Amino acid sequence: MELNQFLVYLSGAGAIAVISWLFEDLAWYQSLVGKVKQVVFFGACAVVAVGAQAIVTFVDPAVLAQIAPWFATISAIFAYVFFGSEFHNKTKLE
Repeated sequence: MELNQFLVYLSGAGAIAVISWLFEDLAWYQSLVGKVKQVVFFGACAVVAVGAQAIVTFVDPAVLAQIAPWFATISAIFAYVFFGSEFHNKTKLE
């Protein structure tokens, strides 16, 4: 997936997936009560989605092309960590 495609995804449903994954293990987030937790989650998703949309809209495509290799490295690390942690959780003995 190219950087521009990822940012478009992130400006929509991708924000929910990313924020959910990031907030899952944060003790401060898990300690919040229902409605507060919902508002914080919504706010974080909105910030990520609007930020991604702003980047797609206002950043010169040449700049995005220059940072694309850095994005590829970061996204690969994210994928390895995500799939590695999921694999670990599914295969560990209890």
